[in-house]
Amino acid sequence: MFLSRFFNKPKPAGIQANSIQYKDNKAIVDVRGQTCPGYLLAINKAVEAIQSGIEIDLLISYPPCGDDVKAWCKERGIKFLSLDEEPENKRWAIRIKK
Repeated sequence: MFLSRFFNKPKPAGIQANSIQYKDNKAIVDVRGQTCPGYLLAINKAVEAIQSGIEIDLLISYPPCGDDVKAWCKERGIKFLSLDEEPENKRWAIRIKK
């Protein structure tokens, strides 16, 4: 019985976005704190769940992923709009349109 607590732990849900929110007809996908390749896998999974035609802000804390996301967008036919730094929040926002 004692050991069963250790062997019956729930398995992690896998790589996913920290959150997906909708505001002003825009989706906001938060993957801050994740690095390569986790952020890209999380973005891919989150964007798949979002309806076409929606503008999406990807909140990141790892600036080099901008180039990766740009390549990922091109591969999937998603429009890369911009990469903006938000120094007051210590984050970057990548804007795309699905």
